[in-house]
Amino acid sequence: MLPVAATPIPDGAVAFVDGMIVACGPADDVIRRYPDIPKRDLGDALVSPGFVDAHCHLEWSLLDGLLPPGPFARWLGEMLPIRGRYPPGANVVAARLGALRCLEHGTTTLVDSGPTGAGAAAMDEAGLRGVAALEVVGREAGPDAQQVAARTAARLEELEAEVGDRIAVGIAPHAPYSVGPELWAALSAHPRIGPRVMTSHVAESTAEAELLADGTGPMAELFSTVGIRPGRWDTDAQSTPVARLGAHGALDALNVAAHCVQLGPGDEAMLAKSGVAVAHCPRSNRFLECGVAPVRALGSAGVTVALGSDSPASGGLYDIRAETRAAADVAASTDNSASVWSELHEMATRAGASALGLPDTGQLVAGAAADLVAIRPPDGASCDADPARAILGAAGKVIRVAVAGETLLDESGPARLDAISVVAAANRARAALC
Repeated sequence: MLPVAATPIPDGAVAFVDGMIVACGPADDVIRRYPDIPKRDLGDALVSPGFVDAHCHLEWSLLDGLLPPGPFARWLGEMLPIRGRYPPGANVVAARLGALRCLEHGTTTLVDSGPTGAGAAAMDEAGLRGVAALEVVGREAGPDAQQVAARTAARLEELEAEVGDRIAVGIAPHAPYSVGPELWAALSAHPRIGPRVMTSHVAESTAEAELLADGTGPMAELFSTVGIRPGRWDTDAQSTPVARLGAHGALDALNVAAHCVQLGPGDEAMLAKSGVAVAHCPRSNRFLECGVAPVRALGSAGVTVALGSDSPASGGLYDIRAETRAAADVAASTDNSASVWSELHEMATRAGASALGLPDTGQLVAGAAADLVAIRPPDGASCDADPARAILGAAGKVIRVAVAGETLLDESGPARLDAISVVAAANRARAALC
């Protein structure tokens, strides 16, 4: 048992009532205190809080393998036409497949950013917990920005009416280069939008920083080719993307900034002061040749650093355990530091929950939600030396996932979803893209 809030517990047990944990500790003690709670012995398994994916795109699940790795601007130029070929209904089909894949990899809570909001219903259908953030793109200003904000607020309320209480509906201004400062401000200030969780891509690539600094570079060329006007955040020419957002007050309402690779002096402190958490996406950063996020500097500055899988379009497979291993590889290759697997496990659980303002998830402690994942290590593997490393290893198999105490997946498959039909529908939609 890996509670996160305490040291690992050999032969541990967790007891929950009405979806909430009432005890976590040695099995004999928990069973003695709660003899009337039905018992389920998972055998040789490692039990952890469910994993938290702080940044993903469920609607891009169909793009697995369709885009080669390469520089961000080139990748974006290749992705946009494929996205434009999505057949009717494909966003819904894709979001369902993405939600299924999250569940299969042990994720119980996630932040989905998508252009249609299809992730909200998909997450709800699968039984997952999290934030479905509606992506917004635009450079509107003045009254036009206010009108976009009003329409967006109405759409958010429609999405809320479609889902249960495990799903919060949030807002995702896509990135500083795709959303201008006046529209960003209008979204943040709108009374029916402002209190919601807000997430965005920030400082992901050198091409983004160059575009925002002086309007040049490969992204400027791409935007000119497709007739898109980039967002302009006028400040000192040397300012970083984070500093530009800070100068315009745009960090104040932001909860989660994804990537944060291209940071400059003082950016970590600015994010910490604004209370912005960072979703570290090491596999996507590598796939898109974005560079290495300064994870240790962010943590030292007081920034909460969680993990995100991004999407199969950029090399992720909605697998947070794989992201921890990639994060370990990055740390080893950049500063020769040995990974502390317990810290990576916390990034994958409690830190992600904290980033979303969910203190009652991400840890196994009395009063927390019973969001759990059980992983069976390979036969003969010893987990005693470093159970966190064992649970994050590639060889372990997810055998059970629960949210609020409800089993959503076991060794027979998902409980709420018909996996065969979800995959078949996704394959039909994907065929239109290949």
